[in-house]
Amino acid sequence: MKLLILRHGQAEPHRGDDSSRELTEHGRQQVAALCRARATELAEVRAIWASPFVRTQQTAAIAAELLGLPVRTEPVLLGDTPPSVVLDALAAAQDFPLLLVSHQPLVGSLVNGLCGSGNQHPMGTSSLACLSAEVWANNCAELEWLQHAEK
Repeated sequence: MKLLILRHGQAEPHRGDDSSRELTEHGRQQVAALCRARATELAEVRAIWASPFVRTQQTAAIAAELLGLPVRTEPVLLGDTPPSVVLDALAAAQDFPLLLVSHQPLVGSLVNGLCGSGNQHPMGTSSLACLSAEVWANNCAELEWLQHAEK
């Protein structure tokens, strides 16, 4: 099975309610460029899950437009959710390859935990990782590729 993990694009500065921060124009461009660069791999995606925060919904919408798929809002994809909660949700999922759109520290914890790589694989804004595994558990996945946004 394949799991793609995307960190939201660059967002507005934090000025109050973190959940309502929007993508900057630069962030939108970075996400769109990343999706175009990985269009072949993203074409395999069967479902998109995103955090309820505005910036992740906007990031997911860019990918969804390219893929012609709806975005499913998943409250478990908040940045401070324990990775084990997400792994439980993945165990019940049927639509792989699956694209998760979320935040730090969750995206980094998922990529590095699933691959057993410590903190070797950083997840900056608009970073997209592709993992493969037979079961979604710590130290059981292989990182197929990781692409960071163009500056």
